[in-house]
Amino acid sequence: MLFLAVFCGFLAEYQLEHTIEHQREKQYANTLYEDMKADTAILKSTIKSISYVTQRIDTFRTLLHTKELGSIPSGSWYYFGRFGTRNFQVSLQDATLEQLKSSGGLRYFKKRNVIDAIARYDQACRHMRVNLDLQNLVYNELIKTRNALFDGWYMDEIMDFDLPGVNIDSFKMASPPFLSDDKNEFIQYANYCQLRSYNNKFLQRQTELALSNAEILLVELRKEYGIK
Repeated sequence: MLFLAVFCGFLAEYQLEHTIEHQREKQYANTLYEDMKADTAILKSTIKSISYVTQRIDTFRTLLHTKELGSIPSGSWYYFGRFGTRNFQVSLQDATLEQLKSSGGLRYFKKRNVIDAIARYDQACRHMRVNLDLQNLVYNELIKTRNALFDGWYMDEIMDFDLPGVNIDSFKMASPPFLSDDKNEFIQYANYCQLRSYNNKFLQRQTELALSNAEILLVELRKEYGIK
């Protein structure tokens, strides 16, 4: 009888622990799902921004190799030239994922497909962050060469991404003064912009991969945990 009582107590304790772990798995799944929804919105916005900036960097480089400085208004050079120094910051909602990794909480997830999806998303985000750090390697030179050409005072009115098109067109036709009209100095800045453009395009691919993996993880969480 004593053995039976001890055994039954063990079974009850085991069942309680199993229930608690299942509840934690469900809680973590729901919290992670909400984080992934936020992350997908952030990543989509980042991809849009990277594409917007990179297109204008490449336009600046093309103009420089096809036009003389005096053949188009200086406002156009200011507008397209300002994008070379645009940096990106991606602040993902990673508190839950980092907690799961640091506390060993990933063990609560029993579904192999969910675990694999989490791992792929985490890896894609780490690769993306490495590429974000690469921006800093040429940033100081970009700033220095840009500031030798353009007076930042005039850039204040074109820094906002949401600036109406009519305002942009008006600025591009304006004539803010250059600090230097030496074509070689413009080419030097364009050479740094080429590195920025290349890094941006690689960063965009990494960000698109992170987004794809975030969307896959969302699907797996919905499927396995009945999240609506």
